[in-house]
Amino acid sequence: MANISTDELKTLSERALVNAGLREQDAAIVADHYWENELSGKASHGMVRVIEAVKSAQKNHAAQQDAEIEHDSGSLLRFNAKSQNGAVAGHTAMTESIKRAKEHGIALVGIHNYIASSGSMAYYLRRFVDEGLIAFMGCNSIALVSPPGSKERMIGTNPIGVCMPGENGQHLIADLATSAYAYGKIMVHKAKGEPVPEGVMIDETGSPSTNPEDADDGAILPLAGYKGFSLGLMIELMAGPLIGAKAIKKDLCDEDGLFIIAIDPKAMGHAPFYKDIAEALSKIKNAERIPGIDHISVAGERSASTLHKNLAAGEIDVADTTLEKLRELAK
Repeated sequence: MANISTDELKTLSERALVNAGLREQDAAIVADHYWENELSGKASHGMVRVIEAVKSAQKNHAAQQDAEIEHDSGSLLRFNAKSQNGAVAGHTAMTESIKRAKEHGIALVGIHNYIASSGSMAYYLRRFVDEGLIAFMGCNSIALVSPPGSKERMIGTNPIGVCMPGENGQHLIADLATSAYAYGKIMVHKAKGEPVPEGVMIDETGSPSTNPEDADDGAILPLAGYKGFSLGLMIELMAGPLIGAKAIKKDLCDEDGLFIIAIDPKAMGHAPFYKDIAEALSKIKNAERIPGIDHISVAGERSASTLHKNLAAGEIDVADTTLEKLRELAK
């Protein structure tokens, strides 16, 4: 691991993306997204994704235009990203869903036809709770996950993101893959030359594997068998046909889709909502602990703590191979 200042890390990311052809405003959005992920302890969606975004832009040519509205009925909106980077597309959907939810009380925004990962759900969810909004979101991607009983990859790792804003910064921010393991985490293991945990993937023959290289020819298993696969399939279809994208995608950069449902709780007319959420989360954190456990966390708490700690420190450790590649791309 190599130590680097947080400011330099963001600058390197922006330079690498601009060198790959992204517009400066788009490079700033993408760099900020993955920089914050890295600082929040989400290395699987951090600097390794900047490198992925650079490679994608070099291969597919970086988009030089904004997303285009294909359908608009007020509280329901669908965008064509026009081959923008996924994090830029996600930022567009997030910004517009915040605006529409505040106008209508509830909004559904979908965006499709973007290139490369849309990043982590947690990045967007932190902005929704800052605006006092509830959000439920998901995206699909290239097929990497096999159904129980099969070795064929059929759906993406298809994360679900949900958030509930509470009083005094007591929020619920849950971001989880519907697969047994996130592909980004496998990328991190690969970069470090480490095996993945047992029970999360199979090789091309269908046999259990801990070799991260097998992610390319084998398959990742669904979270909790049929339960996780059912959730992943729901995201596949909502982020696919519902918003004009594609389902069951076997090719990279093949009409990925992302959807966001945002709700303004104030529109429901229950004034103590934020107080009630904070009290519920507080009760969970103060639940009776089993021996050896000194702290109970709610989803999003540890990431927020890690982010604040790294921001205060002004420096962070990044995998040697990842930082070396990033410096090379930023020259």
